[in-house]
Amino acid sequence: MAGRLRAWYTDQIASNLLVPRKGFFGWLAMKKQDSLSRILETNAVKLCKLKPDHKVLEVGFGSGNGLQAAYSVVKDGKGIVYGIDPSLHMVTAASRKMKKAVHDKKVYLFHGTAAQIPLNTDSVHRVFHTDCYYFWPLMRPAMRELFRVMQPGGVMVTVMNLQHLQKFQKAGYLKYANVDPVKYMTCLENYGFSNVHLEYHTDQRTGVEFQAIFSEVVEKPAHDLSMLSDDEDEEMEREVKKLLNEREDYRHLTRVKHK
Repeated sequence: MAGRLRAWYTDQIASNLLVPRKGFFGWLAMKKQDSLSRILETNAVKLCKLKPDHKVLEVGFGSGNGLQAAYSVVKDGKGIVYGIDPSLHMVTAASRKMKKAVHDKKVYLFHGTAAQIPLNTDSVHRVFHTDCYYFWPLMRPAMRELFRVMQPGGVMVTVMNLQHLQKFQKAGYLKYANVDPVKYMTCLENYGFSNVHLEYHTDQRTGVEFQAIFSEVVEKPAHDLSMLSDDEDEEMEREVKKLLNEREDYRHLTRVKHK
């Protein structure tokens, strides 16, 4: 009985870390993260080297700490802060927190995922996210969208605390996540990002150590990057070959008839 209750409790926390919901466990999941998230998100904004006229996107903004930090930089300039989060509960909470900025059209918040970002191509100078990529069900469409909305010369900063993540993983709270930073960095390189590297930093105020992964969009290819998965690519190749073979068979048949 105790084991089943513990497993149920763990699953409630894990599922609310994946997509926070309104209610006790949504509140508890955010409470377990909030103080550290504030540190990580504030430092992510600093590491972005955000300027007052920049347009910046935060993916997975949660309760809105990162949005506030970014807004404090752009509020007196021409810059705009965009945010997207899969949790409608978090969108509602952050909208209340950023009410004035949203009213002034300096902050725009979207309910959605990194795989479908409602922004124009080449529309943002900076992207940042913390405790986010682990929960993307598919890496490729998210990478494609982030690459699409970033301007050439744009920088993306991904911040995490690996020690904290290891504790959460041991507790079973990350059962719906894939933390592996090496896989994430490899995906960044595979899907068009440049200068991908990891740095170790320390928060000046609290002494908390954290890690930051940097990536850039240096240039963009003339063609659009495929949104298909590797399996879908293989299927598409098979279909194309089949069509080409059918066309060749048709040409051969036509030549025979003419003879």
